[in-house]
Amino acid sequence: MRRPVVLGLLGSCLLVAPRLGRADEASTAGYFPLRVGNWWTYEEQDGEGNALSRETWTLVADSGENRAGEFHLRSFAKRLDALGHLGNRWEGHEYLRVATDGVRKRFPAGRDAELDLLLLKEPSRFGTRWHDAQGDCEVTKDHAPCVGPRGDLADCLVTVCILGDPPATTVTSTYARGVGMVRQEVDVVQLVPGLDGSLGVMVPAASAKGGHSVLRLTAYNVGARPADAPGYRPGYGPGYRPGYR
Repeated sequence: MRRPVVLGLLGSCLLVAPRLGRADEASTAGYFPLRVGNWWTYEEQDGEGNALSRETWTLVADSGENRAGEFHLRSFAKRLDALGHLGNRWEGHEYLRVATDGVRKRFPAGRDAELDLLLLKEPSRFGTRWHDAQGDCEVTKDHAPCVGPRGDLADCLVTVCILGDPPATTVTSTYARGVGMVRQEVDVVQLVPGLDGSLGVMVPAASAKGGHSVLRLTAYNVGARPADAPGYRPGYGPGYRPGYR
């Protein structure tokens, strides 16, 4: 299942984020730490808790496609369900940056018309809303507790995005300060025509390939612990390297 957001490595020029000041640590960028070498591993599950896929996201050195201030996010995914025996694996590339309005993501040329999307908008607080090429988003919780791979995290942000025209997908993402995205729920709906031939209403899709799925963080490593991230603990030690068997 291709996830609509996220969101979700190489080169000779090492791109390193500047050391964050207190103002930066308190900004939206603190919920998605951008530093070469950071990585996150996720497992996707269907609505019944069955494993669908495993994904690893890694921020890597400049591949030659980076623009000024961008970080290259390379992702690998492998199916774990019945389709896994076909050897289905995917590799993806996206470019992240901190802009004046928040954290932005750009797809490379040749994919999705090189969309430039706003992942997290400033200010990072309840009620903040934004619109981009994929749909409408809103912060529904701020500074709330959430659960990471090794327990509770104290400062988390929840966003809900409704994508498509007409709306077809709802994506609920949870970000922990100093960690990144810890959970993403995707609900795919389908349009049921009315008896009078009208567009009808949106209802949850019943198929296993649609419906409800959850992407859950299982391990991670970020380069530095922000001073204002109570409850932050690395998923594994610095020597651990992610895999996607």
